Amino acid sequence: MQAKRIAVIDLGTNTFNLLVAEWTGERKPKILHRSKYPTKIGKGGITKHKITEKAILRARHAFEEITCITKEFEVSQYLAYATSAIRSAENGAEFVQIIEQEFHIEVDIISGDREAELIYTGTRNALELNHEPIAILDIGGGSNEIIIANNEKIFWEKSYPLGMTRLLEQFVPSDPILKTELLSIEAYLKEQLYDLFDALELHNVKTLIGSSGSFDTLKQILIAGGQPLNGSPDTQFEIKLKDFFRLHQNFLASTLEERKAMPGMDPVRVELMVIASIFIHYLVKDAGFSKLYQSSFALKEGALFDYIEQHINTDTQNNSIEVKK
Repeated sequence: MQAKRIAVIDLGTNTFNLLVAEWTGERKPKILHRSKYPTKIGKGGITKHKITEKAILRARHAFEEITCITKEFEVSQYLAYATSAIRSAENGAEFVQIIEQEFHIEVDIISGDREAELIYTGTRNALELNHEPIAILDIGGGSNEIIIANNEKIFWEKSYPLGMTRLLEQFVPSDPILKTELLSIEAYLKEQLYDLFDALELHNVKTLIGSSGSFDTLKQILIAGGQPLNGSPDTQFEIKLKDFFRLHQNFLASTLEERKAMPGMDPVRVELMVIASIFIHYLVKDAGFSKLYQSSFALKEGALFDYIEQHINTDTQNNSIEVKK
């Protein structure tokens, strides 16, 4: 079949992510471009279920850059997905309409369940899963998706409206965070995640795989601190628990300015990293995970592989090309 250029756009709560790939009919596409844009679409309005005018302006600027890049790559297929902040906003549909009219890119506002399925597909293509059930955690700004699965199927999944932007605007922690504030956040997480721990115990899950920005930042900080790459560097990275616990204590003790100066820190995550670390630490500690990994693939890669799986048979059959297994 003729090569097809595909653009996947993940309209997340904190960042818009662009992935451009070339697909020639085989199961593994060629990644041509990755970029991200700090739109902070949920800032200032997520707890009010509204996308602010300033956030819409940032989104427009991001799409101006995105469309320039996709035109350069001669993209013929767009897959754009809006997640938690947009789907929960009263003006979310109106915002999507603005984007579609101005940039002629159709945007799909997906459910939390659909988001979880795409994250699972992405993670399954990043790590070699086996029959053992594992937990996948995608930390977003508006929601967190948690999936219990193995290499064959999903056993349990749920999207929690506990994203880092939501928690940050709900609790407004001090700088650095106070012990009493930490305890309040953990108490809230215990209240909200009770069913998750029942599911983890039921399936005897001992491994946690994290995807998206917060886990990417943990990897970047550890590597900047001298830890060598491990696993498959382009797709996965093992985060030793002792290293995570050390970083967690550093985050708790740090001010905003100190986090800005941390080697490897993603500027978009500076405000959110303390809350994210609290969330991860709470899960690791209370669930008793013994292994922690970072997956470089998340929703956008999952969307790409999902599209390929749906079209590989029909497209290749129509073009009489044998698919490599």
